[in-house]
Amino acid sequence: MAAITATAPYTARDRDLHNRALVRGWLYVVLLVLVALVLVGGSTRLTGSGLSITEWQPIHGVIPPLNDAEWQEEFQRYQQIPQYAEINKGMSVEDFKSIFWW
Repeated sequence: MAAITATAPYTARDRDLHNRALVRGWLYVVLLVLVALVLVGGSTRLTGSGLSITEWQPIHGVIPPLNDAEWQEEFQRYQQIPQYAEINKGMSVEDFKSIFWW
C-alpha cells in the first residue's frame, strides 16, 4: 500500500508571510491616518480656521448634532464664546456647520 502524503495547503512559512503582510498593511494604514491627522491639524492651526470647543464631553461629545434643533443649540453655545464675537460674528447656522467638521 502506497503511503499517501498529504501536503497542507499552507505551510507555517506561508502563514507567517501572510501574517507579516497583514501587520505591514495595518501599520501603513496607521501611518497614513497619522500623516493625515498632522496635515489637517497643521493646516487648521496655520490658517486659524479651527473651531473652539464650546463644551468638553469626551464620551458624549463625539456624536455630532443630529437634527436642526441640536444644530441650533450647538450654534447658540458657539455664539457665547469669544471666537464667535472676534472672528465669525454674523455667521449663519449653515456656515457654522461647515466649520464644525473642519
